[in-house]
Amino acid sequence: MIEVENSFHGKDMFKKGTGLSNVKKVAEKYGGAMSIETQENKFVLRVLLILSQSPEGIPPQMD
Repeated sequence: MIEVENSFHGKDMFKKGTGLSNVKKVAEKYGGAMSIETQENKFVLRVLLILSQSPEGIPPQMD
């Protein structure tokens, strides 16, 4: 689990850029998930990655 907090000044929602959509795609590709939450003047990004203990369980990097 990776959790990142950063300052945030604006409305409840913000525009998600290409970087965050790529993080979400990679997390889901490997059986994980991503969530974004805003709290007052900060946002919290959480990424869950499921990593295999054996090399056989790791999918190839190229599609």
